[in-house]
Amino acid sequence: MSNKYGAQPVTAQVGEQTCNFRSKLEYRYAVYLQTLKESGHIKDWEYEPLHMAIEFQHGRYNNTRKYLPDFVVLNNDDISEIHECKGFFAGLDYTKLKKYSEMHGNPIVLIFARLTNCKSSGAQFRRAERISKHIHRVVWRADRDLFQPIRFMFDC
Repeated sequence: MSNKYGAQPVTAQVGEQTCNFRSKLEYRYAVYLQTLKESGHIKDWEYEPLHMAIEFQHGRYNNTRKYLPDFVVLNNDDISEIHECKGFFAGLDYTKLKKYSEMHGNPIVLIFARLTNCKSSGAQFRRAERISKHIHRVVWRADRDLFQPIRFMFDC
């Protein structure tokens, strides 16, 4: 069953971890992180760590919102980064990432499968540009820039 944006969930083992990924993008990014770990470029990574979840009040009626990062990556210098994968970048996701960056000092990396400034995804692109000042970096084309060299490692 797919989620509201059409993403298919994937259950797979990556390294020593068996995870229920919410999308193929998250699964592929986990494989990418595992290759970085095995090659010594990062110390470790964790998928949807519950200890990093936050709740905050937002909006006109102070509605409670929750945010759980996709990945926490521990760099070789013992600095944790939040890595968030997005196939579709909704307005609420912008709010959650902005709030998280205001509440915590962890750098945030935003990964898009494929996001370009065209008519069909222009609003998402503008949101990503606006939030880029609040986060560490943005990967605009993970399908080409990150996954192309390791595509033979994906099960799906």
